[in-house]
Amino acid sequence: MNAKKIVKYLLLSIVCLGFALVGYQQFGASAPSAAENLDVATTVAPKLKDGLNVYYFYGNQRCTTCVRMEKFTQKTLMENFFKEVRDGEMQLNLVNVDLAENQHYIEDYELIFRSVVISTSKEGVETEWRRLDKIWELANNEVAFQQYLTEEIEAILGQTHG
Repeated sequence: MNAKKIVKYLLLSIVCLGFALVGYQQFGASAPSAAENLDVATTVAPKLKDGLNVYYFYGNQRCTTCVRMEKFTQKTLMENFFKEVRDGEMQLNLVNVDLAENQHYIEDYELIFRSVVISTSKEGVETEWRRLDKIWELANNEVAFQQYLTEEIEAILGQTHG
């Protein structure tokens, strides 16, 4: 009888530990605080007048998936478009659309939810833009996410240069 109780409590403890671990991963240290978000939002550079702007739009409340998609976006640009970023032909803009000065982007790019938008500009005039809503479907697959973003960037650059 004692062994059954010990096993029962041991299993119950493991289950509780599992729930705690899932909760920590979902809501714990991986999501930046609102203060960190504000810091990022205030350091956004002005958009490029000639080239490709890659916008990652986020809000004050950020889930683990949103943070992950931002990292995938940054990693894609640094791994696949390093030369363009370095040479000032492409720029990543992290934009908090919950800030009053950035709310125009919601209407400008018809944002329904947080997303990535790629936009080409020539002499300060936006010539084309694409909202990449499929990122939500690919948020748990880094390789597919990066491939999708890379293909969309290459496609819009091909139209601009072609």
